[in-house]
Amino acid sequence: MQERQHITPLSEETLEEQLEKKVEPYLKNLVQTGKLHDTNYYELYPLEEPAGTVVISFGFTESCRKYHEFIYYLLEAGYQCAILEHRGHGFSIREGKDPDVVHIGRFDQYVQDFHDFVQEIVLPQMCSGKKDRQREKLFLYAHSMGGCIGARYLEEYPKDFKKAILNAPMLGLKMGKCPAWAAALLCDINIGLGRGRERIFLHGAYDPNEPYEGGDAGSESRFNYYKKIRNATKEYQTSSASYSWTREAVHAGWKACSQKEASKIKIPLLLFQAGQDTLVEPRAQEKFIQSVLQGRLKRIPQARHEIYRACNRILKPYLEEVFTFLDE
Repeated sequence: MQERQHITPLSEETLEEQLEKKVEPYLKNLVQTGKLHDTNYYELYPLEEPAGTVVISFGFTESCRKYHEFIYYLLEAGYQCAILEHRGHGFSIREGKDPDVVHIGRFDQYVQDFHDFVQEIVLPQMCSGKKDRQREKLFLYAHSMGGCIGARYLEEYPKDFKKAILNAPMLGLKMGKCPAWAAALLCDINIGLGRGRERIFLHGAYDPNEPYEGGDAGSESRFNYYKKIRNATKEYQTSSASYSWTREAVHAGWKACSQKEASKIKIPLLLFQAGQDTLVEPRAQEKFIQSVLQGRLKRIPQARHEIYRACNRILKPYLEEVFTFLDE
């Protein structure tokens, strides 16, 4: 196992200053950007002699920019990074009528995009000349919606990655008193009425004044920093799902959690569960991990959904757990 420096999260008191004056200039000098098939924006952060390559699959209404602090920690630990903006997000293609609404016709399109990204961009551009060695150190980090994409990817292409981390994966949506089957049926009805690309009635337009309280980030300084960026960047203001996206998300979670599919995953897999999660179902995560041969669930009781943006009291041991798993 390669020795690495101890990773300490940026101070929350001076977070914005450190990100603007230290982290962003560092990343800007390193980043390589492009578009996969002229549809999906991506960022690559190569290192000369990496401990491995971490490919990031982010969550619903997120962007590459939201992960810059986390990418910085990965780079500091010696791991080069690659991150793709899923269609309907950031600077990638929009399939719906409203650019603020995330729409997808088939959830498997996300999986296919991500597979193409790994095979056509990540391996040739980041592992060229040392491909066989680096393929042994290709790791997946996938959050929320990206975690469902990641789970389905691992089930469809079980030999691509050597390890995977699923962070609060969206394997089942929390919908209050409405069961998932009823939500899927409601979406089917609206799709049948020609409203598949329209905003689902449960979601609203982008709110530039979104409050921190009750949100998904456990650190107010991290929440406020990205909120400032998001308010200034129209492409980051996706805020809601279409009826088609919702239906596809529900069905993708069901499929990912089935014993038949989940048992196809043979690699070491660490699933982080947020104890204060208000968006995704813990029972679906627990059902999924039971069928993964080398799967392990780590519950963080005080964490909100976005564990990678927690307060430092939670983030520091979380990062240690992430790097211990990758280093093993």
